[in-house]
Amino acid sequence: MMSPGHAQQMDILLIFIGVMLLLVLGVIALSMAKSRRQKKALPKAPEEVPPQVRAEEKETVVAKEVVKEKEALAPVAPPVAPVPTAPTEVDLKEALRKTEENLFGRIRGLFKTDAVGKPLEEIEEILYTSDLGPTTVQRLMAAIEEKLSRKEKADYESVREALKEEIKNIFAGSHSTHPGEGILSKIQFADEGPTVLMIVGVNGAGKTTSIGKISAQLAGQGKKVLVAAGDTFRAAAGGQLKVWTDRAQVEIFSPEGVTDPSAVAFDAVSKGKAQGYDIVIVDTAGRLHTQANLMEEIKKMKRVMSKVIPEAPHETLIVLDANSGQNALMQAKEFHGALSLTGAILTKMDGTAKGGVAVGLAQELQIPIKLIGVGERIQDLRSFSSHDFVESLFVH
Repeated sequence: MMSPGHAQQMDILLIFIGVMLLLVLGVIALSMAKSRRQKKALPKAPEEVPPQVRAEEKETVVAKEVVKEKEALAPVAPPVAPVPTAPTEVDLKEALRKTEENLFGRIRGLFKTDAVGKPLEEIEEILYTSDLGPTTVQRLMAAIEEKLSRKEKADYESVREALKEEIKNIFAGSHSTHPGEGILSKIQFADEGPTVLMIVGVNGAGKTTSIGKISAQLAGQGKKVLVAAGDTFRAAAGGQLKVWTDRAQVEIFSPEGVTDPSAVAFDAVSKGKAQGYDIVIVDTAGRLHTQANLMEEIKKMKRVMSKVIPEAPHETLIVLDANSGQNALMQAKEFHGALSLTGAILTKMDGTAKGGVAVGLAQELQIPIKLIGVGERIQDLRSFSSHDFVESLFVH
């Protein structure tokens, strides 16, 4: 049995050993915790990529870079220009709509009532007020009287067909039924040398504009065109004509200081012959058909041209404003008597209610209508087709 002193020493020793064990255990625990924290902080090691995969990825990157270089070096294609669309042609039926309403629209209205018969006097009155001319009206009324029975005279379709057929016959008699298209088909060309066109008409009819449009269309078809500024009476005439010739890219003959229109005409035709022009267009002063002295001057112009080329002018064309109605017929008669016209150009047919003057012109003068104007554009001056004209008048 231990003495009390020894027991006390043993207790102290056991306590010391326990404290030391606790310290050792604490140090071990702290070391383990620190080691865990360091492992978490370290980045995750990348997975090892097989060598074959690395090679394929490298080849893909190189291929993409080569494609980019080729695209950078490839020439840039120019932007594709839009395909120009052909200019639309004016619908003749629409252009002649007012004429159709004024003439056959009123006749059509007579047959909308319930009356058994229709008085021919009313149809005749409508025809007289449609700028056809008295001779034309008499011929059309005779066709109704002679070709239709009493019952047919009360039927609109029968009257319509009788008038349509007779108007076709009128145009046939004036040689306006030529089927050709385009301005070239309407011109009587010279067998050799330049073809000379003499253009006449009163101021305001559209003579200068018509010359410009004719020049542009002829030049566009490869013809070498010379335009003679023969209107020496009006100061602004030459300037207005030059605007059109510049636009058409044709040459104008307008000698400075020359006031004699016959001299201009003579020299222009001489130049056209000497320099191999295809077409010589001679402008003339716009004058009233009632001015005898001016009409004599224009007759002189025609005579002097024939001294250069015996057949010149090959065409003598009058420009008429369709809006003038019966006055246009009077102008044409006077000019025809003085110059023996070979054809007519009817301008401003679009929107006029007096387009019936074309029928009167064909009947009373027996000259062909060569061209008609149905708009402002160059291509809106176009060849006249009697078939299309009649069909547009009888659209309903």
